Formats: sequence, structure tokens, C-alpha cells
Amino acid sequence: MSSIDQNELFEQYYQNKYDFNTASLSADEIADIKRLVREKRVDYALAPMGAGVFNWILKQDKNIRFELVHFESGKIDGMLYIPTSGKERAYIILNSNKPLINQIFTAAHEYYHYVKDYQRFKEKPYICDFNMLKDVNEMMACRFAAEMLLPEEALSREVQDFSRAMAIPDMKDMDFNCFAVLAIFLTVKYQMPLKAVIYRLAEEHYMDDIEKYIENYEFIKKVLQEIKIFEKRVDELYSNENNYVIPYSSTYQDMEKAFLSGNASREDILEDAAKLELDMNLIHEFLGEDGEMEDESDDDELFSIINAKRG
Repeated sequence: MSSIDQNELFEQYYQNKYDFNTASLSADEIADIKRLVREKRVDYALAPMGAGVFNWILKQDKNIRFELVHFESGKIDGMLYIPTSGKERAYIILNSNKPLINQIFTAAHEYYHYVKDYQRFKEKPYICDFNMLKDVNEMMACRFAAEMLLPEEALSREVQDFSRAMAIPDMKDMDFNCFAVLAIFLTVKYQMPLKAVIYRLAEEHYMDDIEKYIENYEFIKKVLQEIKIFEKRVDELYSNENNYVIPYSSTYQDMEKAFLSGNASREDILEDAAKLELDMNLIHEFLGEDGEMEDESDDDELFSIINAKRG
């Protein structure tokens, strides 16, 4: 553990601000991402996923844990932490100092790395090294997150509905204002970063001259945050509070300790877990017949890393 406690080493292992521009991906790479999204998203069909992504990820694999950590550094959005114990466990760490809308995208982004990079980094130290993933693989993770939150088919339907509602017979007739309004609507409905929505419109060839919209990004975002009918939803999306994630360490681990110490019976744990709508797969992990507590070294190592970064 001493090797990871050095701040200068830790600086190599975080997720920088995302670059949503995935234009350099090949047609085959994009096709692979779309196939993966359709495969993973089957239960949602074309419905918005948004903040549901957290619970959805937990249901995909019982070995994934979430941790919300308040990083002061604005450079950190999140990271995928893989313990050194050799267990099939991974932590998606979200910066709780970032708006919920960023945490949603980060969760989907890191899940891609879990699906595609876990085996590659299983024997590597601690956390996926994003310095090695800044190129194609990092762009693929961003594109996966964008497609997962706003898939091609759903975007097509939304564009068609918007065109009909605005009485626009041809997409070529849509001007800057129309696209700005559409981007704002999609941001709120699909709970996805505004900039990512703008790039999705360009990626699926609805929008030309994307630079014009990126140059005016702050203006469009300001309008988004001032629309009264969206006020409540926008306030939630741009606040740092995340009520959709129950960190493993703060709830499941407490229940595990209460059970193994004899302070709570098996029936008590099951009853409380049901009331809290917790993941029963995780509950049954520590309610096994052998009664052995999972090795806490992974958690100790994780917290050591986090504390080193937080200073």
C-alpha cells in the first residue's frame, strides 16, 4: 500500500474532465459501442435512464460498489478502483463535489471501463491508469456513456417529435435557436450533460457546425438554468447532492458488522434491507452460512488512497 500513498503517484490515477468529441472513432468502433449499449440497455428500451444508472449498474454485477468522495480538486470526476486482493470486486468512485448530472455520466463512463478493461487491469496496481486510456479507449468510454444515456433510437424519436411540434418539415430548416431549445429539453429529460447532448446531435448527423454551439455553450447553459418550468429538475441535476447512491461502506458494511457482531439477527437485517430497498444480492453475500466477514483490506486500501488525495 505504501506505493499508492504518495500523492505524486496518485495524481496519475484520476479521470480528467471528459472530452465528448469522439469524432475520430472508427465506424467499427462506434458500431461495437452501439451493439454493447443495445445489449446492456434492453430493460430500458428507449426510456430515459438518467439517475437510474446507479441502481442499474449495481444490478448488472453484484461485485460493483459505489463510493461518494468529496474531492476538492476540480480535475477529478471519478475513477474505477480495483482492489489488489484478487477478488472480483471493483469500486466506482464518484466526486460528490461535482453536480449530479456529472456523476450520472461518470457512472456510465466508469462502467464501460469495468466491462471492457477490468481483466486488463486486474493485475495492475489499484486504479485504472487513465494516462494509458486518453486515446481511443477513453473516447469509447465517453461515447458508451453518451449512447447509454441517450441512445440513437431515442434521439431519432425525440428529433422527429420536436420537428413535428415546431412545424419544421426539414431538419435543414432548424436554426441555432431550435437546436439550443432541443438540446436543453434533452438535457433535462435524459439527465445528461448539456455538452454531451450537443455532441450527440452532431454524432448522429442532426447538427452541422458544432463549433458554433460549443462556442455558445455557456450561454445555452445559462438559459437552461433560468427556465422556470425546468427549475426544480435543473436545480437537482446541478446540485452536488446524490440521493440515488447508497455507498457500500456506509450502509451495507454497517449491516454486515451488526449481523456478525450479533447486534442484529438475520431476520432483522433482511427486514431492514427490504424497507430500504437495498440490493438483496449484496445482503445475502454476508448472510451466508459460513458467517465469515468479507476481508476488509480492500476497503482499508481504498480509504487510504482517498485520504491521501484529500490531504
